[in-house]
Amino acid sequence: MRGREIEMAKVIVLIKIMPVDESVDVDNLLSKIKIGLPENIELLSVRTEPFVFGLKVINALFRMPDEEGYPNKLEEYLRGFPEVGEFEVSSISRVSS
Repeated sequence: MRGREIEMAKVIVLIKIMPVDESVDVDNLLSKIKIGLPENIELLSVRTEPFVFGLKVINALFRMPDEEGYPNKLEEYLRGFPEVGEFEVSSISRVSS
């Protein structure tokens, strides 16, 4: 295929992010997360919702290549934020480009 790059499959990853406590400014945290995302990882959408004791949980949808190591890169990146208490991968789905 001359002149065309072959597109790798992508995955959509839904991650539930729990701030460390209720004092965390969720909008500020999301801004920080967006700024330095690892290469080839995109933040597609975000939904925040009340949780318990004033905490807000962040449901973030990311798209990345379907290659070994990318989910781990994202997890390592999120661990680097002191405002992030816990997070869990809720789902991973393969999508065509």
